[in-house]
Amino acid sequence: MKYFIDTEFIEGKQRLRKTWLEALTATKKFTEPTIDLISIGIVAEDGREYYAISKDFNLKEAWFRYDIKTMTNLPGDSDTNKMKVYWLRDNVLLPIYKEWFSGDARNRFDFSYSTMKYALNKYGKTNKQIAEEIKKFCSSKLEYGRTFGSRETHLGLPSVQSEYGSKIKNERDNPEFYGYYADYDWVVFCWLFGNMNDLPSGFPMYCKDLKQTLDNMVDNMSNNDFDKTFHLGLYNHPSQIYKNKLNLEYKLNMLKGDKRYPKQTNEHNALADARWNFELYKFLKQL
Repeated sequence: MKYFIDTEFIEGKQRLRKTWLEALTATKKFTEPTIDLISIGIVAEDGREYYAISKDFNLKEAWFRYDIKTMTNLPGDSDTNKMKVYWLRDNVLLPIYKEWFSGDARNRFDFSYSTMKYALNKYGKTNKQIAEEIKKFCSSKLEYGRTFGSRETHLGLPSVQSEYGSKIKNERDNPEFYGYYADYDWVVFCWLFGNMNDLPSGFPMYCKDLKQTLDNMVDNMSNNDFDKTFHLGLYNHPSQIYKNKLNLEYKLNMLKGDKRYPKQTNEHNALADARWNFELYKFLKQL
């Protein structure tokens, strides 16, 4: 059984989580570089989905972390045109918050550190819970429905047993995992279970990276075959400039313009990105 994964995470050194009194006397301010799960999405090839948001990550670090960006299109020198960009807060935490409170008009736009902390404590899950649910999701037992929500642990949707039968039962005990730029995703995924030897029985110690598959497939195509496959009409163009441009980077850019190439929506949502990974896999199988 193939599973397509994506995660959102916070990486690097983090401020130690201490009370204000402990912080006054602490000699060490930051942790060693680490990586913590924020959210995870998994899509199985039989249509089932899993999605969860952790409440174990350092929210204060994710909330207040920022990068300095220089606004080059504004008058004045570079020092006066610098601004703080809270990327994790705006691109990961805010969409999660809106998703949780999408049906509550009072709370929908009341986005603050305190309300996000409240939401995580109420709707988030511990990493231990997530690890146990993933083991069940990827096991041969078909008691789970098609979707695990971040607010519901079991939606009770129809089982896929009748659709796939015993063949799926056996395949689900030997999962294969796929990601896109998957190195960090795979580390976060494996750390849910502990050390390498703690991975559930049957789980591989590696993840297949669709980005590598895509690059290798395109790079190994001759320019002529690539042109014919995607009906670009460039290779036979009288101008030599098109022939010279058909390197890997140019091919990838042209490929993304193909109408069959899956389009990403709701980027940086772990479940939406996992769905896109599955669509990319199906696209590559057609080539």
